[in-house]
Amino acid sequence: MNNVFVFDCAVKLCCSDHVSGFISAKPVIDTREKLTEQRLNYVYQLVNKVKEKIQSQNQSETEEKVIYCFKKAIELTCSDISCGVIAVEPILYDRNDKICETIEFYFDLTLAMTSSFQVSPALPANIHCSSINNSSNSKSAGDYKTIVVPVYQKMKKAKLKKGKR
Repeated sequence: MNNVFVFDCAVKLCCSDHVSGFISAKPVIDTREKLTEQRLNYVYQLVNKVKEKIQSQNQSETEEKVIYCFKKAIELTCSDISCGVIAVEPILYDRNDKICETIEFYFDLTLAMTSSFQVSPALPANIHCSSINNSSNSKSAGDYKTIVVPVYQKMKKAKLKKGKR
């Protein structure tokens, strides 16, 4: 495995396989660790092929935009796997082919929706964190107030009215 971006995408998809139950928590055959390793290797190759296909089809787009839309497509595909839209044991389709098709579909969708966006490389993490820290430190202690709502008394009165006590 030589591409960190593709590996990150493969890990996300593999995590969705865990959530969906495709990789069982207590497998009967082999160990969970071994199944995860095998699935991760396979999904890495799968994602790499899809990424190369998408890059070759979208050479007119900037690399940053392609990567951005590909990340979003992976996230949406992960949610489809996790919630069961892509079935654990499909009958009418091959699961891995469906994952590839879904990534491509969501890529095209996000690319079309972000056509008016200007995508640029993200700021380094230390700059982003320092700007957040500076803005949060500028607030004084008097800006925050704690409000306590007496919900218990209100609930107690409601139960008395209903004849529960």
